[in-house]
Amino acid sequence: MRPVATLQHIRSQIDVTKVALLNRAGGNAWQEVLDIVDAAYRMDACDDDWLAGIARACQTSLDRGFGLCAFQFRHVLGEPPVISRRSALGISAELAAGYAQILREREREVWARPFAQGPCITCSQMSGQGDEFDRHPLMQRFLHPLGVRDSLWITALEPSGSGCGLHAGRARVHSPSRAFGARWARIAAHLAAAARLRQRQSAGDPPALEAVLSADGDLLHAEGPARDAVAVARLRHAVRVFESARSPAVHDDASVRLRPCLVAGRWSLLDQFESDGRRYILARENAPRSPGPSSFTPRERQVVGYAALGHDNKVIAYDLGIAHSTVKVLMARAAQKLGVGTRAELIAAYLSERASSPGLADGRRA
Repeated sequence: MRPVATLQHIRSQIDVTKVALLNRAGGNAWQEVLDIVDAAYRMDACDDDWLAGIARACQTSLDRGFGLCAFQFRHVLGEPPVISRRSALGISAELAAGYAQILREREREVWARPFAQGPCITCSQMSGQGDEFDRHPLMQRFLHPLGVRDSLWITALEPSGSGCGLHAGRARVHSPSRAFGARWARIAAHLAAAARLRQRQSAGDPPALEAVLSADGDLLHAEGPARDAVAVARLRHAVRVFESARSPAVHDDASVRLRPCLVAGRWSLLDQFESDGRRYILARENAPRSPGPSSFTPRERQVVGYAALGHDNKVIAYDLGIAHSTVKVLMARAAQKLGVGTRAELIAAYLSERASSPGLADGRRA
């Protein structure tokens, strides 16, 4: 017998309809995307406030009546992820207990699935069951009575194992559209980059400020690698693109697609306002740190590290702010160094070397 629909389930259906109508009308999706990315780069907030701010910014886009949970975690290869901090909005006590019960009863291997299958995925996709997931015994027992039949995971993870994520229940088994997945993969890249900046700052390794530019893209100050003529050109172009992404005339997908996550695999761009109201763009060194074979270059470790997290080449290109064609070349070089021919073989060999040699190079600089 199918459970009687709960009030929460009915409310979720109303919310889904409201979101669909908003999307048809254009809504304010553009502003929502900007708000999420801006919340991610709030470097002045304490960790709890930062995570709560991300949850609030994402709630309109992701909550379908079952609430939303934002969390920070550490995922070491071969171990279940460790959640270090969470911020929940609108999740009932009964639903929270249902989620917890499922986690207790699932195998340890299952806990790691959202952290190795790409930045945007649902539980039904992770299971590989499709519509059959609706008959999953644990879901039927603990979540169906509350109206939840699937859930969405947004995982902002980098190869070092640190990151943050979002989880939200869904009223039906489904797979996100390609456009939705692409949009949230880019948003997740910004969440991961911002989390990396914060982690380094709290660990006493603050990211170096290597360039200051005006909002018009004029270079006002540069240090180290940012003084190179090619780097200057890339930074100036990135700032102009950064500014164009803020235009209300830009579609919501385009706003996050245009805003660079990293510039040339090295710099994150951050806003800085002065007391006189002038605005500057700061370029801080924020290259991802990825372990990997010592025979790999730092960039090869990064690219293959992201591939091992389930990121496709287009997502990796956005993660690092490099060309899609460059990712393909780096993957091919890495495969040749490990003597393998396919992407799956490359990832398997890479993970095997990481598991057997924890002291591998960490790729601290690209």
